[in-house]
Amino acid sequence: MLAQLTSAEQRWADREEDITTVGGDPFEVGQVFARRWTERLTDSVHLQHLSTEYPRIPHRIDGELLRYAARFGLLAHKDDQIDEHDRYAIRAGFWREIDARTAAEHAPAGD
Repeated sequence: MLAQLTSAEQRWADREEDITTVGGDPFEVGQVFARRWTERLTDSVHLQHLSTEYPRIPHRIDGELLRYAARFGLLAHKDDQIDEHDRYAIRAGFWREIDARTAAEHAPAGD
């Protein structure tokens, strides 16, 4: 989980980034979460395994992703749930970033 991979200093920097640069667009929120998570993984095997599970995000990661997204005001007010359209966009942003990271690992080295 991202919380377990994040130091106190990183948590502070994450909050600053969230306040100053993350706009709260559901797709962007998913990308930011995935970027932080993948940058903090110490073993790329986990990332490769995750990419094979597309389109399903493991339950623990998905829950953490949606809790992160809720901090940006993406909850529908009537039932404290994230709108279905927003959930799809959050998860699509997450997978876009994962795909970009796994593609970069498999790209041939340049000249």
